[in-house]
Amino acid sequence: MANRSAVVDIYLSGGNGRMFWPCRLQPFDESIPTVRRSSSKYIIDSGFQEAESNTDAPINATLGDFVGENTSRSEPSRDASLSGPEIKELVDAAYERRAGYIIPNDTVNTPNVAMRTAIEETAEKVEAFLDYVDETTFPATVIVPLQPNHALHYAYLAEHYPRQAKRGHFALGGMKNLTPHEQVACIRGFREVAGYEPYVHAFGVGSSRVLIEALREDPALLQSVDFSTPQHHATSGRIAGTSRIPIYVGTAQGTDSASTCAQLMSAELMDIARMLSPTMTSDEDVRVRWDQFEKYHKRLEKNILEANPEFEWELLKERHNSFDQLVASSSDDQIDTELLEAFRDKLSDHLSQETLGGSGPQHTGFGTA
Repeated sequence: MANRSAVVDIYLSGGNGRMFWPCRLQPFDESIPTVRRSSSKYIIDSGFQEAESNTDAPINATLGDFVGENTSRSEPSRDASLSGPEIKELVDAAYERRAGYIIPNDTVNTPNVAMRTAIEETAEKVEAFLDYVDETTFPATVIVPLQPNHALHYAYLAEHYPRQAKRGHFALGGMKNLTPHEQVACIRGFREVAGYEPYVHAFGVGSSRVLIEALREDPALLQSVDFSTPQHHATSGRIAGTSRIPIYVGTAQGTDSASTCAQLMSAELMDIARMLSPTMTSDEDVRVRWDQFEKYHKRLEKNILEANPEFEWELLKERHNSFDQLVASSSDDQIDTELLEAFRDKLSDHLSQETLGGSGPQHTGFGTA
């Protein structure tokens, strides 16, 4: 119910096929039948390969920076077939997996790849894909990938590749390493140029609270997102709720641990879907209850020390000075200094007792707040 009520389609990217989730995305080279069978909507992403060279382009480039011989379609900067899977392989995979959407090869704007190179090469590769397929019979909808600056990429297509610009489906990439606020700014910047008519998918933007709040405020901002965050959390024994801060709970290892991970993933995905369903959750329902975090950590400290008094004391010794520094540099409205001070004092007492009872030299202290 929650996944159908969410304001966007939530695509889980990852390879765990031991749970049903309606929307799944997999790279071409990781696509497996079990994941496809455990979903109703499926995106095949071609994946990407960095370009072999980096050309100079300013970070604040404008469309005028792209005028010149490098924009000529008769002299592409490199053969569009040289990176990523062959177009025929992508097409065959779309038929085999019965994909609803497919994302052609692209070149991602990374520190080693200039913006101009990424935009031009991506346009060449997408054009080659569109030339190859017959969309009147092709089973999947082609989503055009865009590189940052997405608005600039879109404007470049409008001038040099109008067939792509006139399409109704775009995927905004290259935002994985941006802060959540920067991601939302990129998406809004694209909407200011392209408007709200196109279907827009956001690649690997994570499931931050900032993005969730932006989508609750403006549900039309995106039509779909994908992330692997719940799978990363589950495989490391963590889960995140309304705060989107992962809490370690730990899971038993051994045979069939993937099934436990699948259930944790399902629970977290369902919670995200509910948070993205204003008809199911009010702003009060998704409010972060920070007071509960404080109570949780106090109980956790007490329970750990009762269960194992020697719990990671060596590690805590190494961190003692940093605790003092944190307390000294923090104000009451920023952090619970009383809790930290109490913990530091408790640690100091433990170390004093440990030293007085031993044969080694005594410790006089590990710093002051």
